[in-house]
Amino acid sequence: MSQAVTVRRDDDVAPSLASPWREVRIDFVVPESSAAAAADVRRLLPEPELHWAPGLRRGTLAVLPHPAALTRVLLSWEWTVAAADFSVHSFDDSPFSADERAALESWLRGAAARLQLLDGALEAAVERAVTDVASGSDRSAPPAGVPDGPVVGAVLGTRVAVPDARSAHPRVDVALPDGADPGWEVFVDAVDGERLGYRRTLDDDGEPYAFSYLVADHVDDVSPDDLRHWHDQHIHRQLLADDVRQAYVHLLAGLDAPASVTYSG
Repeated sequence: MSQAVTVRRDDDVAPSLASPWREVRIDFVVPESSAAAAADVRRLLPEPELHWAPGLRRGTLAVLPHPAALTRVLLSWEWTVAAADFSVHSFDDSPFSADERAALESWLRGAAARLQLLDGALEAAVERAVTDVASGSDRSAPPAGVPDGPVVGAVLGTRVAVPDARSAHPRVDVALPDGADPGWEVFVDAVDGERLGYRRTLDDDGEPYAFSYLVADHVDDVSPDDLRHWHDQHIHRQLLADDVRQAYVHLLAGLDAPASVTYSG
């Protein structure tokens, strides 16, 4: 008989699910052109937060001089970065001089072109880093064969756990068997692809109120608590992917990895 448990939404992030924080170092290859790319604007950006959203049709690259800034510098485009529009949005009347605006525009245009050109390398680095950390490594380095260039690292914090060698399923992935129904997820052993269980979102008129965890009928070495832990790990891998992507975007633009994702113990 299948094992199942239903957990109310507010109780699905129990502290008991949390794994300890880990400090991990992620190394990236950056082109020579990134090294001094932000030299002319760095003094204008005391603690910059850069947001890259390429999109299929519309894209943006925006920077906040610091996280609480009331000023946003934006590059936006349709179809091609080459035709991007530059703008500054601020509650201040004149946050930058004409020369400073010109320097920011030149830097953002160069960064957007570089990020678009290296989008594939960016996503490959994110996937590599998450795989390495989820496999138990505290350091992820570019593999052999990656184009030469300076290697720059960022130290991040994560709750992605080291695989449990005592478990019958040390690494479990979470997938959507039906892309049209994001409320139905399946747990899959990362080694042999075996389906271990399911997570169903229960909703009331589209508002989630609980989650049901169901162990697959043929599985006898998994509990609903295992499924909850694996889903928590799935979320932490997604969070790590976002942090790795954010760090690399900053490095490619000539900035340091942002304080919002770096970790100092």
